[in-house]
Amino acid sequence: MICGWCLKNRKGINIEMKKHRLPYMVAGAVLFAALFTGCTNERLEDELDFRKIGINSMQFGDYEGAVAAFNSALSQCVGKITDTELDICYYKAAAQYAGGDIEGALATYQAMIDYDGKNGNAYYLHGCLSLKQQDTDTAKKDFANAVKYNPDDYELYVGIYENLAANNMTDEGEEYLNRAFDIKGNSAENLTWRGRIYYLLGQYANAVKELEEAVKKDSAKANLYLAQVYEAEEDSANAEKYYQAYVDSGTADSVAMNALAEIQMGKGNYEAALEDIRQGLAMDNVTNQQELLSNQIIAYEYSGDFTSAWDVVQQYVSLYPDDEAAQREYIFLKNRQSTDESSNTESTEESAAGDSSTADSPAENVTGDSSTADGSAENATGDSSAEDSSSQDTGSQN
Repeated sequence: MICGWCLKNRKGINIEMKKHRLPYMVAGAVLFAALFTGCTNERLEDELDFRKIGINSMQFGDYEGAVAAFNSALSQCVGKITDTELDICYYKAAAQYAGGDIEGALATYQAMIDYDGKNGNAYYLHGCLSLKQQDTDTAKKDFANAVKYNPDDYELYVGIYENLAANNMTDEGEEYLNRAFDIKGNSAENLTWRGRIYYLLGQYANAVKELEEAVKKDSAKANLYLAQVYEAEEDSANAEKYYQAYVDSGTADSVAMNALAEIQMGKGNYEAALEDIRQGLAMDNVTNQQELLSNQIIAYEYSGDFTSAWDVVQQYVSLYPDDEAAQREYIFLKNRQSTDESSNTESTEESAAGDSSTADSPAENVTGDSSTADGSAENATGDSSAEDSSSQDTGSQN
């Protein structure tokens, strides 16, 4: 069984490196010797401990440390080879590859092939890396051996097609897809894979036929592939229906959530799109974080939430600094954020000025009241004058 680290990112990573073949040949010879010696039960616990250290190191991006740990695990082997040792070798090769040591990974896979000449998985992975190194002759031989020893593995045929197609060898890849139709059986898995292959070949009607049968047999994955077929046919309603069915099955991945989000964005449902994106980013194994974050920025902008868009674009450019379009978006949102802050400041000042004017009004009212009071006083004075007048009249009478 191939470990997850070994299978992901089949298209590879572009890393420049110097080729020092002799050290890798020596390392391969050491690994070859370790594979032939095996591991006793007494040292199995140490082996598994080193394996765990290696896996943890990979998760934190310490690929050099991971390789060292896997080598230490293999050094515990002094007995019969088991699946544990082979599993460690797969992890080691994956760590070498992830760290940019493609030659080292090739040497590890070659040692596995030298140990077991019928290891189809090792042939396949060796072929993938050979193709990446532009060694197409070796890759073709490896792929031929891979299917020779694993003739009933649909995933293997599709993987070979995807690698060849990514290297402008689509015709050769389609030959492998067509050979996969020789696999017999009508189980849900068989129907799902055949539907997937028809989709890759562009035969959508055949794909729908196979995948609908697979759905009837409760294949959750068939919903995903059906959604992709309908999306290719620009049938967004059915695409959304089957993406949602895939999500509801409980087996959906971040890729499906992003696809659903894009459909919602196309319909102008940005809040629904943002919810799909949030769910995708919250999943355990997010393989398309860049696409999710990019769509999150767009959805926030179209929904008018530029503050949230600004928060996300800052995170995005820190993770993907080479994305020129994102850098332009960063500048746009930064300028808009500054403009908004300036406008808010002006509004606050105007509001404060307005409050000051309002505060002056009561004072004027008070002044008015004072005038009224003065008027009353004047009236009172007038009354007093009247009284004086009355007194004068009384005096006159006297």
